[in-house]
Amino acid sequence: MSQVVFLLAWFSVLRPSLSHSWISCTDCLDSACTTCRGYARNWFTQPSIPFSQDQGWDRRPGKSVAAGGLFCDDSKQVAHANVQDGYTDTYPMASYTAGQTVTMQWPAKNHATVGFQRNTQLFIGKGPGLGDDFSHITSLDAYVSEYPGLEQTYSNCVPNQAGVDGAPCSGDFTLPSDLAEGFYSFIWWWEFNEGEYYSTCFDAWVSSSGGGGAPAPGAPSGNDSDECLAANLPADVCPKEEEAAADGIVLSLPPSKLNGAAGSSYTATVKYDFSKKIFIVPEVWGPDGSNGFIGGGLDAAMAFGPGKGTASLTVTLDKDAVGEGQLNLWTVAEEHFSTDVADEPWANELGRIPWSVKFGDANVACTSIPVACKGGEGGGGGGGQVTGILVAVLVAVLLMVSAFFGVRWSSKNCTGTVPKMAMKATTKTSNHQWKDGNGIDSSYL
Repeated sequence: MSQVVFLLAWFSVLRPSLSHSWISCTDCLDSACTTCRGYARNWFTQPSIPFSQDQGWDRRPGKSVAAGGLFCDDSKQVAHANVQDGYTDTYPMASYTAGQTVTMQWPAKNHATVGFQRNTQLFIGKGPGLGDDFSHITSLDAYVSEYPGLEQTYSNCVPNQAGVDGAPCSGDFTLPSDLAEGFYSFIWWWEFNEGEYYSTCFDAWVSSSGGGGAPAPGAPSGNDSDECLAANLPADVCPKEEEAAADGIVLSLPPSKLNGAAGSSYTATVKYDFSKKIFIVPEVWGPDGSNGFIGGGLDAAMAFGPGKGTASLTVTLDKDAVGEGQLNLWTVAEEHFSTDVADEPWANELGRIPWSVKFGDANVACTSIPVACKGGEGGGGGGGQVTGILVAVLVAVLLMVSAFFGVRWSSKNCTGTVPKMAMKATTKTSNHQWKDGNGIDSSYL
C-alpha cells in the first residue's frame, strides 16, 4: 500500500472545525452500536477514539448533489486499486446483503436538534467494481423518491437534544434488493445549514443472497504499522506549514508544553484569511476538576481582516496549571462577538483549532516530523511515489542546465508533499466546557 495515503491523511487535520459530522460506523451490530463491523475508508489511518473525536473526518464537498458534490477526495479518503487496502482487521470494511437494513452511526456534534433538519442520505455507487462513480445521481430528491429507504433523520440521537457533542446518532438504511454482487462505493451525506454539506466515503461488499452480508473476498490489507501513519506519530508532532482557507485560520508551530506557572504567557502565531472582520479567541483549559479554565478567553480576543495575514495572540495563565490541557483558538464574526459570557458568542463560532498540551516549567515547541515521513517512496498498491521538494528543485535546475548545453535527457515526474501532524482534537459540551480525545471532561456549570 502506498505511503502516499498516510501522508495525505494529515492534510485535512489542522483546520477550523465547524458544525460537522461523519459516519463513525457503517455497520452496527445493533441499534446501540455496541459492536461496529464496518468503518469509513482509511479510518485506520487516524481513527476517532472515542467515535466523536475530531480527527478531520468531517469532509465538506462544498457543493450540492446536483452540482457534482458526490465525490470522494484524494486525500484522507483516497480510493485504492485493491479496495481492502483501505481497511484493517481492527477497522474492517462492511459486508451487506442486497435488501438488508443496515444500522449506521454518527456523532451529534452538538446538532441533534439544531437548525432546520434536512435528514441524511446514503448514496450508492454506479455499480459493483466501478469505484467512486456517482455520475448516475444528479438529483437528491429524485434519488430519495426512488429509494426512500436510503434517507433517515439526522436527529435520532441519545440524548436527542442540542449541545451534546458526543451523543450517538443512528439510522436504519434499507439497501435496494436488486444490487448485483460486488464491491460498492458509498457516500453518507448530510446538509446542515443550507448549502453546508458533509459527507463520508466508504466501501462495502454486497452479497446478492445470504443473511447479514457474506464475508468480502480477500482480507483487510491496510498497513497500520507504518511509522508515518498519523496514528503512529508523536501526539505533539508539528503540523505542516500551509496557508489558511477562506475565513479560516492555521496555527503555526504550536507548543507541546506550556509553562504552567500563574502569570506565565504564551504567544500563538496564527495565519488567517478573512473576508470580513473576524475575532480570534485564544484560550487555555485544563482537565475536569483540576484546572478548569486557565487563561485567555474573550478578553484576550483580537480582531483581524478583511484580508490575509499573520496574527500573534498572547494567552496569560490566570492560575497554576499541572497535567494536561488544551490550547484552543476559535473564530467568530464581528457581529456575533461580545466580551460578555452571557451572550455566548461561541454559539456562533466559525471555526476552531484545538491543540493538546502538557503543563511544565517552560514553553516547549512541538516535535518535528520524522525525516522519513517527509518524503520517500511508498510500497505497492497505491502507486504514486512521493519525493521531497528539494528533488523537484534539483530536477528543474538540471533541466535548465541540459537545455543550455543542448543535452537531451528525461526524468520521471516527481511531486513533493509534506505530511501534517496527527492532532488530538477536543469536543465541545453544551456550556462551552471541553473534552479532550482521552475523554477528560471539564465541569458542567
